[in-house]
Amino acid sequence: MRRSIRTAAALALALAWAQASAQASLCLRAPSDAPVLLHGMPNIDQAGGGAQTMLYPMPGLAGALAALATHAAINGAMRTREMDQLRVQADAMLLPFQGQLAEYTHHDLVKAALAHVNAASAKRVAPAGTAPAPGETLVDSVPAFFMTPDQRALVLENAIMVLPQGAASPYQKVIRVVSPVQPADTTVAAWFDNHAALLRRISARMLAQSVDIALADMPAAAGTEPFRTVRYPEGGVERMERAQVIRAQCGQLVLRTLRGNLMAVPGEGDRDEAACGKGSF
Repeated sequence: MRRSIRTAAALALALAWAQASAQASLCLRAPSDAPVLLHGMPNIDQAGGGAQTMLYPMPGLAGALAALATHAAINGAMRTREMDQLRVQADAMLLPFQGQLAEYTHHDLVKAALAHVNAASAKRVAPAGTAPAPGETLVDSVPAFFMTPDQRALVLENAIMVLPQGAASPYQKVIRVVSPVQPADTTVAAWFDNHAALLRRISARMLAQSVDIALADMPAAAGTEPFRTVRYPEGGVERMERAQVIRAQCGQLVLRTLRGNLMAVPGEGDRDEAACGKGSF
């Protein structure tokens, strides 16, 4: 009985937040006008790490924001010689496209993502350091993207901070999003064709999804869903994660792992466009 009451209370709280956030005003701040961070994904398994090891550990959101302009937090995170070699090897496939990547800025990314954020009716993009207007919820993030070795998917690790107007402390979390798998004949060049159209489209939706996940998670009580082994594709490779399935919709599963981390991965779900909204792939 008590469990039912707690579950009902959690659902009521989540519903109230969803209704409030639909009317909320968001201020999404671009971390800088530097190019979007895109790296090749190192094979961490070869270095003794797990599949879900954070690819580039960040020293908290504040530290990541401060270090973004020089990439110090990104490039200094892999300290061992072995991991540095893997990183260089993984990045090699992107070297021919550095010119196009340099033209894709964080401001471009956040502006494109804004159209796909479902969690607010009013929203705007602001430069780094801009103060939110009265009544706005502030969203800061430091997104880093990684291309899988088979070039068929992107993985986003987004260090995100949300500060509602009047809140005593911010919500902070790193959210991982794995994109849908592209066709088997997809190459890295395909991501950069037509002014990097595929890269821009998929990355913007991934960033928007991470923002929606964070906003939905803020008021959430601990879920009662059972933990189970979830299998999902990361490019052409099958991965496994022990997690709670928080939501299954629009071909994506939103997961909470045993460590409390949040992920969105390809999976079964409602593909109806009306239900999926603007953020679907």
